[in-house]
Amino acid sequence: MNEYKNLPKVTKVLISLYVILFVLDNMVLKGLLFELCSGKNLSDMQVNEWYRLFTAPFFHRNFFHLLANIFAIYFVGHILENKIGSLYFALIYLMGHIGSSFVLAKLYYFNEGCGSSLGIYALIACIFVLHLRNRDFLNLRFGTWSLNYTICYFFIGNLIGISTLMAHSVGFIFGIITSILLLTTGILKL
Repeated sequence: MNEYKNLPKVTKVLISLYVILFVLDNMVLKGLLFELCSGKNLSDMQVNEWYRLFTAPFFHRNFFHLLANIFAIYFVGHILENKIGSLYFALIYLMGHIGSSFVLAKLYYFNEGCGSSLGIYALIACIFVLHLRNRDFLNLRFGTWSLNYTICYFFIGNLIGISTLMAHSVGFIFGIITSILLLTTGILKL
């Protein structure tokens, strides 16, 4: 429990939100929230369902999906959030989600889209960009739980299927774009 208290702010909020929504939806509402908030292709959305682009990433299909993403945001948060700040961490995460959700919904890959991996892949892209820019900034070391899990998550998460690979790739691209924009404008400093 002490480890949870020491987590960076946004990482802690995201983990809490994932767990609360998952428990509430699965144990109390019996999947109603998932049905109302998971992703849909833009052509399948009703006029007032644009909110799905924002809500879908906070819902998970099953306990294993939830657990994999909790560990991922936990370790990525350890690597990144305190180094770039909570505001930029949240911005990259949300840009990965919102941008990817819109692109995937437009390309018909978003029906029942869910899970936080789009934002997590955007954050992994940020780690990649920052490491290429200044290898000492993040102090990445192989053999640590944080880096080992992040690398395994990056590769294994793409073995699920072509649509998952495409979705994760779009999240990663949004992470690269957002990170480079923040660096080149001087907003994010190394």
